[in-house]
Amino acid sequence: MKIRKVRRSKKFQYNKNRKRVFKKRQSLGKIKETDVKQYWDDKKAATTNIKDMGLAIDPNRSVPIPNFKQERLKIVKMVNDYDDEEDNEENRKPRKPRKAFVAEKLEEEAKAPRVSQFRLPKGHIKELIYFLDKYKLDYNAMVRDRRNFYQLTAKQFRSRIKKFMSIPEQFNEFLAERNIQPEEFDWEETLNLEQ
Repeated sequence: MKIRKVRRSKKFQYNKNRKRVFKKRQSLGKIKETDVKQYWDDKKAATTNIKDMGLAIDPNRSVPIPNFKQERLKIVKMVNDYDDEEDNEENRKPRKPRKAFVAEKLEEEAKAPRVSQFRLPKGHIKELIYFLDKYKLDYNAMVRDRRNFYQLTAKQFRSRIKKFMSIPEQFNEFLAERNIQPEEFDWEETLNLEQ
């Protein structure tokens, strides 16, 4: 008995622009980084462009994993006074990329300090404000409250409130609603971990 192959019937897709799909597949994509975009040479290959800028396409090749066998071979060659052309090539200083300043700029941007954009959700803030209004910074009392639906522990309350206090935009709003100056805020923490 012969095996019958199941083939999908070929249908032409009229709704697809095949030329556009092909071009999109072949393109390398748009470069979003302005410095790289500015110094990119369309006449050169992508690998050449990236090497010229002092960047790496494949980090595994640019920073290789140390090979124990190769290191042992070098040591053996040195002990036996064996000279090889490959060794001479390795000892050469690597060529400095032409557009190395692009990599330096990118490095500076990466190292630049950034303002934290983290904000707590409104629901969390609403709960924390309720507990802060009622118990100030008494975390053990917060644990015993009936509205502690998520059964948070004293340490969890403490970490959440500290996180809330570390976001000046949201915490200062909370203080302003209660007419408390940030300098005057000096509630005492009570955290008894023995219970």
